[in-house]
Amino acid sequence: MPALLKHSFLASTLLFSFHVSAAISLLITDQNNQALEHAIIEIETLDAVQTNIPDTPLVMDQIDKAFSPHVLAVPATSYVSFPNSDDIRHHVYSFSKAKPFELKLYAGQPKSPIFFENTGVVVLGCNIHDAMVGYIYVYNNSHVYMSNAKGETTIDIAPSNIKNAWLWHPRNNNGVNHKQVINLAELKQAKATVTLTLSVAPVKATGSFQDVFKTAN
Repeated sequence: MPALLKHSFLASTLLFSFHVSAAISLLITDQNNQALEHAIIEIETLDAVQTNIPDTPLVMDQIDKAFSPHVLAVPATSYVSFPNSDDIRHHVYSFSKAKPFELKLYAGQPKSPIFFENTGVVVLGCNIHDAMVGYIYVYNNSHVYMSNAKGETTIDIAPSNIKNAWLWHPRNNNGVNHKQVINLAELKQAKATVTLTLSVAPVKATGSFQDVFKTAN
């Protein structure tokens, strides 16, 4: 069980709006009605759909002393490349159980991408710049969606075809690896609103790799 952060926590409300059609439009906000970006919805469907593995490596760049994108979702057994687009060198590493690795101090493009074979959350840091924190969410289901800067995303699956669904956010109070079970399969109305509550840490409490790693394992 991950240790709790020694900071006050925000209780966040996730508001899901469902509209008439097979598509499900989601709006994800906190308790102050502020949009929550980088929330991931992972769905297991009743029909066995094979997860598509990219033919080329996915990209986690480093731009202006930050990982870009901040959160990258990748299917298990994918490769990820870590180019450094800054004019300074970075030293990328992770101690996460899903994928411990290290790319020692470098500039430009590393020689080889990294293979992510295990599901889970990989917290990224830079050994030179402690404020650099990024996340790779490795999944094994064929349907994964992420909220945008407005807290919005659309699920193109009929509720009747949903077997299981999970919600993840990097600031989850229960730990970086925690996925909250959500119920989308039993929705019977053509239009409905479901409100869920997720306890998340303030942004300042997760401002460095060391802070985040305390809750990651």
